[in-house]
Amino acid sequence: MKLIGIMGNAGSGKTTFTEHLDKRKNVGVIHVDNLVGNIKRKYFKLFLQKKENNTTPTTKANPKLKSRWKNLFYKNKFLFKILMNLRSKLVEKELNKQIEEFKRDGKKVIAIDDWALPYHKKIFSRLDNVYTIERNYLTRRDGLKKRDDLTLNELKIYDLPYALNFIIPPTGKNTKIIKNNGTIKELQDKADTEYEELGELTFDERYTYRSKVETLVNSLSKVVSPRVSEETRIDK
Repeated sequence: MKLIGIMGNAGSGKTTFTEHLDKRKNVGVIHVDNLVGNIKRKYFKLFLQKKENNTTPTTKANPKLKSRWKNLFYKNKFLFKILMNLRSKLVEKELNKQIEEFKRDGKKVIAIDDWALPYHKKIFSRLDNVYTIERNYLTRRDGLKKRDDLTLNELKIYDLPYALNFIIPPTGKNTKIIKNNGTIKELQDKADTEYEELGELTFDERYTYRSKVETLVNSLSKVVSPRVSEETRIDK
């Protein structure tokens, strides 16, 4: 069983990446923002924006905080650390519960999607692989405006933790940066590649994967063989 993490700026493509993985029978996905949304509604109602500002599917699941509060905590490294440690502490129990449920269900890969992944220290130390999704600011901005109905000011606040290096993507063994520079299909193809490299394919997936490889080899042999024959003929 592999426990993997997917992180990156808001709008980078984490949800697209993990939701595509979630189509696999062997994969269980946990979106930490959904767990945080439940906590916000339970403990932090006073700090949430009005209902009319939380009308998209994403903001309904994880309501937006009032910008002045978010700006205060996201600009100050000390306050941000306190906020993230509190956030992690409050979701830790549910996060572990979901991991155990996926294990009991026989999932071979459990993917945790969270922009502030390193702050879940107990979970982070257990991760087998960490993927950081990176995407151009302008395309992220346009995507988030449509998806979450964010203002430009809100977008700037969302980016502060990464911009100020309060969150630094991990480097080293079993970490990878996934560049999201193209279409949704291209990002999904990258998700498939990373999943296949984890080595936790089901029997059916192995068969399909083997068929793809054999098709590729056959295609290449048709291109290479005539050249070899021609070279052999010339040598004679």
